Amino acid sequence: MSYATAPVKRFPINRFDVIVISFLLIMALVTALILWRGDQVGLQVVTVSPASAATDVSTRSQIKVTFDQDISASETNQLPLTVSPPVSGTVHWDGTSLSFAPALPLASNTLYTVTLTGDVVSQRGRPLNEAISWQFQTGQPRLLYVAKDAIGNDQIFVIDPDGGDAVQLTQETYGVFDFALSPDASTIAYSALREDGGSDLWAISPEGQTRYPLLTCPEAVCNGVAWQPNSDRLIYERRNMLVPGAAPGPPRLWWLNLSNSETVAVFDDNQILGYGATWASDGRWLSYIAPSSQGVQVFNVDDGRNFVVPSRLGGLAVWDPAGESLLVADLQPSDEGFAVHLLKASPETGELVDLSGEKQLVEDTSPTWSPDGAWIALTRKAAGASMGKQVWLMRSDGSEAHSLTNDTEIHHGLPAWSPDGRYLAFQRFPLREIDAKPSIWLFDLETEDLHQLAADSNRPTWIP
Repeated sequence: MSYATAPVKRFPINRFDVIVISFLLIMALVTALILWRGDQVGLQVVTVSPASAATDVSTRSQIKVTFDQDISASETNQLPLTVSPPVSGTVHWDGTSLSFAPALPLASNTLYTVTLTGDVVSQRGRPLNEAISWQFQTGQPRLLYVAKDAIGNDQIFVIDPDGGDAVQLTQETYGVFDFALSPDASTIAYSALREDGGSDLWAISPEGQTRYPLLTCPEAVCNGVAWQPNSDRLIYERRNMLVPGAAPGPPRLWWLNLSNSETVAVFDDNQILGYGATWASDGRWLSYIAPSSQGVQVFNVDDGRNFVVPSRLGGLAVWDPAGESLLVADLQPSDEGFAVHLLKASPETGELVDLSGEKQLVEDTSPTWSPDGAWIALTRKAAGASMGKQVWLMRSDGSEAHSLTNDTEIHHGLPAWSPDGRYLAFQRFPLREIDAKPSIWLFDLETEDLHQLAADSNRPTWIP
């Protein structure tokens, strides 16, 4: 028996079909090649900060590298980057970024070279195939201060202590109430006054080139900014204006998230009052003046631990550079009346140490730590005396106390250390002059030279 074979139906392939098939084959090969190469390509650097060849970099800057993939924290003590001249510090891994926080401020006017070694691996196991290096130059520290503009409103100014004219940074219609420099010295937050007596929060760069609103506070006074270190949040004081034209209500502390502008009260209980917030350098310990407890409340935002440092003066707490202790001024009764002493408190142990000396009849105020934490500058006078306060130095344990100024007809205040620890800027106010105004002066701790930087000015703050 024979069977007939059915004819095979053929589909003719024209030139267009050949092109399409060839294209699909090529794309498949390219895709396979990309997938294969993807497994071979190492970790890639996206950005570095400070940027390569950057100048006038703040001496408070951290070094940050951002990669194209999440990275794994090193399991060894070997730092994945080196800095020259050598700088000690700590490394932090967070997602796609690696940051290096110097233990002390960088040196001013210095060229730094950063080298990222190959000891960095992504979470997918891809290494940095080769080391990369870049350089940046730190700038010369400058001073911020507050002075009157042409129509008598307070504005923020900046000046180079080595010479040159002061530059007015803000141009607020009703003036500026206060300001605070961010931990990395890149931004100045300030409180801008309004016609109705309230105030809003604004931000401006130290060069004055960038200005933008942080928070509008209708029917409220907002000021007293305290930047949380290593964070995109800050704390500020808020006082509601219950009656237009009347004095605002009591102060409460609020959070402001800088990434989304959300603001919430720090404490759930709206009966808790507070002002004068300051942070430890690690951003874990918050201190603020608590009127209800007649002291400075110290609060750990991570685990909720808290204690009170007694202070009937209502002065700000001042943290040391390492964030291990804080200074608070408190009234001390005596047979001759009263004295004001500096107390050093440890947030971990709660221990209090009287740095002024238990039997000293002095008024010690306005303490500030040297950049390395070894010295404390302060203002002092004999308790109850009418003479002006002088600038003093003491060791961090209260020893070796000695005066830097000795003019009892001048009241000195608000000393501020330069980033390298060589200079102190402070206010001077003549007590016997009619219509006297404060001015800012600079004291060289090496040469003991003292000269005026800015007339009719106050609140000196260094831009490192």
